[in-house]
Amino acid sequence: MSRTPRHAAVRFWRDPDLPEVEVRRSSYNEETFRRHTHAAYSIGIMDGGAASFMLEGAPHRAVAGQLVLIEPDRVHACNPDRDTFFAYRMFYVDPAWLAELAGQAEGQAELATTAETPEHPGPARARGASGERTESGTRAESGERDEPGASGLPADCLRPATLPRFRAPVVDCAQSMAAWSALYDAVSRGGSVLEKQSLLVQAAELLLARHCLPVSGAGSATTHAPPAEAPPLETAASLETTVIVKAVRRHLRDHMADPVRLDDLARLAGRSRCHLLRMFQQATGLPPHAYQTQLRVEAAKGLLAAGHSISHVAAETGFSDQSHFSRVFRDLTGATPRQYQQGGAEGVAPGTADTTGSVV
Repeated sequence: MSRTPRHAAVRFWRDPDLPEVEVRRSSYNEETFRRHTHAAYSIGIMDGGAASFMLEGAPHRAVAGQLVLIEPDRVHACNPDRDTFFAYRMFYVDPAWLAELAGQAEGQAELATTAETPEHPGPARARGASGERTESGTRAESGERDEPGASGLPADCLRPATLPRFRAPVVDCAQSMAAWSALYDAVSRGGSVLEKQSLLVQAAELLLARHCLPVSGAGSATTHAPPAEAPPLETAASLETTVIVKAVRRHLRDHMADPVRLDDLARLAGRSRCHLLRMFQQATGLPPHAYQTQLRVEAAKGLLAAGHSISHVAAETGFSDQSHFSRVFRDLTGATPRQYQQGGAEGVAPGTADTTGSVV
């Protein structure tokens, strides 16, 4: 059961120079979070105290000096140990951006390997920080042009946007800690655009190299396993479940602010209400109503960041009233809507009280 934090300090930064990441600094000395998810990757620096958390049913513990790494849409609840506190800095990184960066790293590695292989004599040099241009003799001879991606690499050198997976949720790594701390310092003091963007890429590349599993599909693109004559029953059932859960999730997204009935979801899934509840919670870690609430809170963040009033956001995202919205938002994020809205605002300094009486 979550409780309202009595001594919480929360500050957000949404830097227009870094649309790929949201930065947060928090400290708590009470249990504050109930089970929730984030649409982004969560990279946390433990600055003080200790925290115990459940990640998809498994217990973990983090102490000062460690990094906490949580993938998007992973159900978790992180709270300070009893009779203590914890302080942390958190970076919420856009999944599509990190996946693209991982794909660029894979593409650069392949280009380097190709250039060093005698069977491929044509020059193949990836554009990196020095601005060198990628050349491809094979495509040039055929008259085709390489379309560069965001990294300057040809599009066919980029891996598919497979979401990176972390090796472990809690890690000890002084170099990674220093890289993310440097990014935090640059954002919090208003460093230059080049400095902030460079530090973000450096920290993310270090994260991918040291703390993420290899991107799936890293093997030869021309190697294919022979198709099975018939999938096992477990596989067929799993695929069916995946299709059903995707359909229900899509329905909840499309009707995020509407009063969705369990009967409607059961008809959509072609399952009984009890069966659907078990199936959905096993696949997502949350029952449908909690999943919809999570969607509402994520949508509310975007509206708050855009400057909409709290009462308007509450109405637009399907909450019964502003009080209900504020209570649920605080339970899931550990911050009040106004604390979140003030993130990135000019002149908002740590220690500034908001209208709820909490401390920013």
